[in-house]
Amino acid sequence: MSTPPRQIRLRLPPFLGRALGHLLTRSTAKAGQTVPPPPALGLTRRSLLYFKSEGCAPCDGIDLFIGRLAAAGGLDLRVVDARRGEVPEQVYGGSLLLDREGSMRRAYGVRVFPTLLVTGPGGQVERVLVGADANEEQVRAGLGLA
Repeated sequence: MSTPPRQIRLRLPPFLGRALGHLLTRSTAKAGQTVPPPPALGLTRRSLLYFKSEGCAPCDGIDLFIGRLAAAGGLDLRVVDARRGEVPEQVYGGSLLLDREGSMRRAYGVRVFPTLLVTGPGGQVERVLVGADANEEQVRAGLGLA
């Protein structure tokens, strides 16, 4: 049994934080782009893709409401988990996909967790929210589901 990684928080000067944020998110899919969805996602209609990772504190908070948010927006939910270990599937049911090799993350350019995308079945990216806090109203508004 492995121990989860320890979360480290760094205080950076604002300009350095903005520069680092830009570098980490510049490859992330943008609203308006079309990204051919990996077959493993099984997208057949408008969906909410939730990319998360082990040791991600905001992800733990988002876990508490992500299913309710997707259902209220009429979206299929796909939870793409980057953790390397085993995850009990009953946590998300059929919505959970383990991405140990990173192929699904690479398809959407995800480097920061959590990242949430609203996408159509043909791969049209409608909304993107990168590095969200665990605040349901902010996430709802950021994804245009308010």
